[in-house]
This record gives sequence, C-alpha cells and structure tokens, in this order.
Amino acid sequence: MKKKILILAANPLNTPRVRLDEEVRDIELSLKQSRFRDQFEIISKQAVRTSDLRQAMLDHEPQIVHFCGHGAGDKGLILENNIGQLKPVSTESLARLFKLFEQQVECVLLNACYSEKQALAIHQHINHVIGMGQAIGDRAAIEFAKGFYEALGANRSYAIAFEFGLSAIDLEGIPEIATPKLKQRESPPSSVDLKPDENVLKSDLTKGLETPGSRSRIFISYKRGISPDEDVALAVFKALSQHHDVFIDQTMAVGTPWAKKIEEELQRSVFLISFLSPNSVSSEMVRGEIETAHRLEKQQGKPKILPVRLNYREPFTYPLSAYLNSINWAFWDDTADTSRLIEELMRAIGGQALPIDSEASKRDLITEGPHCDGESVIPEPPPYAQPVSLEPAEGTMDPESKFYVERPSDSIAFHTIDQQGTTLTIKGPRQMGKSSLLIRTKARAEALGKRVAYLDFQLFDRSTLADGDSFYHQFCNWLTEELELENRVAEYWDLLLGKNQRCTRYMSRHLLKVLGSPLVLAMDEVESVFDTEFRSDFFGMLRSWHNSRATTPIWKQLDLVLVTSTEPYQLIENLNQSPFNVGQVIELVDFNEEQVADLNRRHGAPLNSAQLKQLMLLLSGHPYLVRRALYLVASQQISVPELFAQSAADRGPFGDHLRYHLFRMNDKPELVKGLLEAIRQQRCLDERVFFRLRGAGLVQREGQKVLPRCQLYADYFREHLHG
Repeated sequence: MKKKILILAANPLNTPRVRLDEEVRDIELSLKQSRFRDQFEIISKQAVRTSDLRQAMLDHEPQIVHFCGHGAGDKGLILENNIGQLKPVSTESLARLFKLFEQQVECVLLNACYSEKQALAIHQHINHVIGMGQAIGDRAAIEFAKGFYEALGANRSYAIAFEFGLSAIDLEGIPEIATPKLKQRESPPSSVDLKPDENVLKSDLTKGLETPGSRSRIFISYKRGISPDEDVALAVFKALSQHHDVFIDQTMAVGTPWAKKIEEELQRSVFLISFLSPNSVSSEMVRGEIETAHRLEKQQGKPKILPVRLNYREPFTYPLSAYLNSINWAFWDDTADTSRLIEELMRAIGGQALPIDSEASKRDLITEGPHCDGESVIPEPPPYAQPVSLEPAEGTMDPESKFYVERPSDSIAFHTIDQQGTTLTIKGPRQMGKSSLLIRTKARAEALGKRVAYLDFQLFDRSTLADGDSFYHQFCNWLTEELELENRVAEYWDLLLGKNQRCTRYMSRHLLKVLGSPLVLAMDEVESVFDTEFRSDFFGMLRSWHNSRATTPIWKQLDLVLVTSTEPYQLIENLNQSPFNVGQVIELVDFNEEQVADLNRRHGAPLNSAQLKQLMLLLSGHPYLVRRALYLVASQQISVPELFAQSAADRGPFGDHLRYHLFRMNDKPELVKGLLEAIRQQRCLDERVFFRLRGAGLVQREGQKVLPRCQLYADYFREHLHG
C-alpha cells in the first residue's frame, strides 16, 4: 500500500511571497528519482483554506502531511480565506484536527517560520512532527524538504530522514541547521524517550536518593528554539518528571498571565536548573529567571540554583558572574554526556553537590576551552559574515569594540574624569548605553592612574535595602573589598554616631587616607535605592562629599560617578541634598539616523537606505535593538523581510527582549496600567509611574504627550498586556 503525502501550500496575497512552487516541485523530483518511488503518492493542494484542509484530510487519508507557507508563532499557521487574504489557524485548532487522524497520520512536517509551538501541540497525537524553532529562509526550507524526502524515498525512518534534511542545509552552507525541530516518540506520551544507555541508568539513578513522597518542585530555565539547549532541557525534563514535579515553559501563550505563571512557579520551586550555552547567557529571560531565583532564595531559602554549562567554557560575564561564580556547576559537552548529566542532577536534588565544586575545577574547565578575543563572550560569528567581524548586541560593550558608537557624551565624560575631584551623573533609560559609557570612563580613569571602585547597586538584596544600617554597613564592606584594603568597618561602627557620619568618617579617615591617591567611586544602577526609606539620607551624604571638596583637601581625591535610569528628582525631598544636579550631568538619548547609518556600515551595510528608514520607524533609534537587528541580518540569521514581518512575534528577533519586559512587569499592575494609558490615550496620569516606565525604557514624553518609546513596544504590549 502506498504512503500518501499530502502537501498543503498557502501564500496569502497580503503576506511575503515564498517559493512554494519550487518546494513542491523539488519534493516531487526527490521522490521521483528515489529507489522506492513506487511506495509514495503525492497529493498537492495550493492556496489552502481552512475548509480545504478538513476536506483534503478526509478525502485522501494521508500518512504524511506537509505544510509549506507562513507561520505566525503563538498565533498559529497562516492559511487563506475566501478572498485570498491571510487566515490564522490556532495551535489548539490544529491539534484538535490531528487528534481525529492520529490512527493514520504518521508524520507532520510544518515547513513554516516559528511553527515549533504547533509541532509540540500536534505531537500530543502524532508520533513524528517537525516544526521550525525560528524563522527559516526559502533556501533552507527547500533544501531541508529535499533531503528529508530523498531519505524517505530510500526507505529510511522519519528520524533518519530528519537528519538528512539537516545535512542538506549544512552541505549548502546555510546557517540554519538548528532551526528544524523533530518531536518524536515511539512509545506512549507518558513514557520517557531516553537513549538505551539512559534506560539502563533509570533504575540506578535514584537508588538511595528518593523515598516515597519526596518529590521536589523543579523549574527548568533554557533558551527555547536553540540546539542543543532545548534538546538537553527536554531530555532532563522527561527523566526528572518520573520522580519530581517539573515545570518547563514550552507551549504557554505569552501575556500577563504567562509572566505571572513564571513568577509563581519560581516561588514554588525548590530547584532552578538553568542551562547556560553561548546563546542562552545573552538571553534576557534566562538572566531574569536567574535573578528572580537569586532574590527568592535570599528571601525564602529557595529555589537553589543548579547551573549547567552546555559546551560553554567561557567565564560568566557580569551580572551572571555575581550570581553563579560562587556556586557549583555541572558541565555537558555533547549528547554522550546526557545520561551522566541526568545522574548528576538527580544526585544534586538528593542533597549532593554538583561535580564542579572548587575554584580549581572551575579554572580547569574554563581554561580547557577556546577563549574569545575580548570583543564578546559569545563565540565569534560564522565566517560567512566576514570580512566584518560581528559581535552579538547583548550586554555591556567592550570599550574598544568596533561597534561602539561614540556620541558627544563620550568626550564630555572623558573631559570630566580627566579632572580631579569631580562628580559625573550618567542618566538614561534601560539599554541606552549607560553602563558601556561607564566602562569606557572607568578605563579612562585607570589609564590616568586613578583607583576605581565599581559598585553595582542591583546586587544589594532586598533584605539589605529594607534596613538602612545593614545597607550602610554592607556599602562600606563592599567598598573596602573592591579596594583590597584592611577592613575596619566594625571599628567605625562602634562609634556613637549616625549612619551617615560613620560612613563619612570611614571614607575620609581610613579609605582615602590609606589610599593617598585619586579614587573614582563608580556606582551603577543607583535607582535601586530610590524606593528605600533612607534614600534621602544616603544621597544627601554623597552630596555632602561633593560639597566637602571645597573645604577639605582629602575629599578632592574622590571622584563620584553615578549611573541611573530613573529620574531622581521626584524621589529626593530636598534637591539641595541631591548629588544628581551638581557637577557634570549627561543624559543619553537614542541613536539618530546618522548614527544608525554609521552602525549599519560597520556591520557591512546589510540594510539599504529605505530599510534603514523602516528600522528607524520601528525602533526609533533604540541602541540595543538597533544593534541586535543589524547583527542578526548581517550574520544571516534572519532576512530583512523576516526581521520586519516577525518583529513583534513572541519568538521573533526581539522576542526575548520583549518577554523580559513583560516578565518584569508581572507583579506591578500600576506599570501595566500606566503603559496601557500611554499606548491607548497618549498619557500617564501617575507621575511616579511615568518616571519608572521611562527609567525602564518603555515610554517617553513629547510635549504634553506620553508615548511608547518605539513602535515595536506599542505593537507588542498593546496585544500582550491586560489591564
């Protein structure tokens, strides 16, 4: 009996054109030339509507269903309506349909962008389903289909055919081999799909570790749609779920309820397993989950973080280093390590330590692997983007980076720090480049022979920020440690003086006196103190240090550099006691068209002038998002049409960034309300909410109007916020 392959193609009039005719022709040709061609029958349907889909499934009863066209991520697959316009079909509807054919359909191939969610849903009923974890270009989609059906025509299994599809992409030098994702099972969905050696280990892994009723709640954090991250995460999920209650986010619709669910699951979990790869360490959501777990562990003693390095040997960069360097790690190099990793995690959950548990073992792991050249902790992009050497946009930029866009503020900062006894404030919304400018200023100061103490205030935990005495005490301890001086904090804390006086004496009579040379006190994210009861006292103390330079020579040794994303004036009662309105104040703004064009040239000019204008309309010069867009296009990870078409998609080019903002607003209904006011009514009635939203980089004020910072934010949050 012949296997029937039902090909369903849809390219609505109001969607970008894709080469569906070529894909169908190549599938037919691959099978026609194959050895077992007589075992297959191809039925091809074009311009498929929802009614066509049902009828074709009933009429032909296929064993293989191949969809080619457009995917819309969480919104489903795109078919056509009666007039040829796009018609989204939801994930739930597709899963319900395929459930009706689970006895006859063996394999479903969704050759469409961002179709992995639909693949996961259909996989509940169909043994073999292939979807795309991200956008896939025409060439990659066609080559994958050719390789897949060539292998089927040679009587290979679906799993082997999938590998042939990947090989076809790879052989053509197309950098999209990680995009197709295979969901397969040979046994009931509740069983664990492990390799043979893992099955042997199953009974041994938990001996002595588990007792009846000892199930733990576990949260798995990973970067979705990326290999090997997702493959390893799912293998661990399946193994641990046999003995524990494990949460992994695979199919949840993104929105305010999603963010609330993530927060709730972290609060309930005893362990957070975080998979850290060259891709995931730059993920804002992965970092956000680690930050939240770290905060919760300080507050309630759980969850414990279990970091797993996935073939990642580079040092963790800040701020991940602050959370992860002092705790134990596990390491996974390739698929041969999966069973060992599962065993190590099971033992860690049972109370034992992860294997990389000493400074020496951590150094050995890091020094064994290749190192980057300092431009980025992420491995250098593939050579097809050369001769331009690219770096991902995430994080603080190296001061010598060729992609750093110098602005007039740079020369002002340098001129200020060249002097002695100065106060510099750098203000601007999140991801504007404040920390990068701070790093450049720090490097400049060190080149001048100044000592620099760098304190990132976001590392103060909530318990410290809730108590003024604890904060001042930790502030002095931390400053002493940064300068590697003798710690005499306890001695000064015994004085019968107020907190400001103790801290001031410790600075002037110990730290500055022992140093005897210029000191730059660089404080990042100082808005962390704005919600505390002692904010006016602390910032008043910094203002007094600034003023003391005029009367006390030792204070002229001290330079103050403050970095903040939130407007402080509304939060300090007496502006005469504020350090933010004295000295040199720099307020960073978004890139203008000339700077974006310059950055485009540095990336090898992947966008033409018309596309640059479109990018400005979408992002309004947002420095981080502009850099990310140019990097993705220049490194051929996404095409220009796909960049714009998928810009506001949950799994699109900016999806990680957008979901992170959504996650951070989950427990702040006043921010949700304020942002929706800006989107819908161009206003924000609560001035404090406005300052917090502006500090987060989400809104801006133009005259009397409060507007979303860029069109991307308006499009995304209009759809995903509820309030």
